[in-house]
Amino acid sequence: MTPYDLAHRLVQARQQHRLTDAPPPDSLPPDAATAYAIQQAVLAGLGESTGGWKIGARAPRGPASGAPIPGSLVTGSPARLAHDGFFRVLLELEVAFRFSEIIEPRREAYARDEVLALVGVVLPAIELVDSRFTEWPDVAPLAQLADAQNNGALVTGHPVAYAGFARTFDFVSPQLGLTFNGESLVTEATGNPVGDPRELLVWFVNHCAAMGITIEPEWTITTGSYVGAHKVAGAGRVQGRIEGLGEVEIDLT
Repeated sequence: MTPYDLAHRLVQARQQHRLTDAPPPDSLPPDAATAYAIQQAVLAGLGESTGGWKIGARAPRGPASGAPIPGSLVTGSPARLAHDGFFRVLLELEVAFRFSEIIEPRREAYARDEVLALVGVVLPAIELVDSRFTEWPDVAPLAQLADAQNNGALVTGHPVAYAGFARTFDFVSPQLGLTFNGESLVTEATGNPVGDPRELLVWFVNHCAAMGITIEPEWTITTGSYVGAHKVAGAGRVQGRIEGLGEVEIDLT
């Protein structure tokens, strides 16, 4: 299976709403660069533009990864989504960002202070995690990366201006809640695996620069779950809350 073949299969899986088999070990994308190229090929094959990105890492200062989210899959709260429009639904409560201006690729790396100075707004968000592969979650990481890092959709709350807000908000341990039909999904331990998710924005800007991608200010950049991922099997009301930032509501029908 070539990268083109995998991209084509992922496009068909989305368009036909039909799961596809994960590539065997000898047909996996050979490296992350190829997986990122497949992501872009899938967007093009769907005729979609980018509406956001999901980025994350498993530990502070650990290797980061990301994936573009099609514009049609980024929506504002309150949202109404069909549960059977996904292959499976796992819910993640996250903090997301938008930049205040276009960020162009360049040779010189963007510094941390420079990136954070370009942040425009912060938003609460719920990511719906999904996969186009039948075998998920038993799928090789590079195949998951090619498949938009398992993104299904992103629902965002109201934006809050970053300036000023960032001085008082606890990005590491915010007070939060996530419920499904009124029952809490939050475990005792919460927190983003990277600690402060803003550190991922520095990686993201330089990743896009290396790929020759211009970052648009309307893109929503979501940065990983504070509560893990929680599978819900059917219709119901999803409510997420991050104290001081706002709420996100989804009706899964």
